[in-house]
Amino acid sequence: MKKLIMTAAIAAVACGCITVNKNDGGESNMKVKVCKDMIHEKIAVEDKQITAQDQIHCLFGFICWGSSATHVADQTDDLFSLGMQVKAKNGAYANACDAGKCDQLVGTRYKITTEDYFVYAKCKAEVTGYPAKVTGVEVVTPPCVRDAKGCCKKTCAK
Repeated sequence: MKKLIMTAAIAAVACGCITVNKNDGGESNMKVKVCKDMIHEKIAVEDKQITAQDQIHCLFGFICWGSSATHVADQTDDLFSLGMQVKAKNGAYANACDAGKCDQLVGTRYKITTEDYFVYAKCKAEVTGYPAKVTGVEVVTPPCVRDAKGCCKKTCAK
C-alpha cells in the first residue's frame, strides 16, 4: 500500500502542465491620446526584427530566480506583480533592447512557455520586434476644429 501511495505521489509531482502562449502583444502604444500641447518622442524604427529571450524559475509561486536581464525595461505589464510571466516578459524585452542597442521595441510579439509542476514552475519568454531609437522630441498641437458658431477651438487629437 505504501508503494502505491508513493508511486501516486511521485506521479502527481512529476507530471506537470505545459502552457504555450503565442502572439501575446506587448504594450507598444507609441503615440498616446493628446488633449493639449504635449511633447512626444521622435522615434526612428529599423526595418530588421530582433529576437531575445529570458527564463524564470519559481518555487511556490513567489520565490523566483534565473533572469538574465541586467536592468528593468518599463514597456511591459505591471513590474511589481509577483507573476513570473511578467518578469520573464520584462527580462526578454530588456535583453532585446540590449541586443538591438535600442530604446524600445515596436510591434512586439511574445511567445511564452510555462511548465508548471505545482510547487516548481519554469517560464520562458521570447520576444520579437523592431528596434526603435529616440532621436529627439516634438511639440504636438491638436488640430483646430470649428464649432457651430465658426470659432476655432482645440479638441482632443488621436
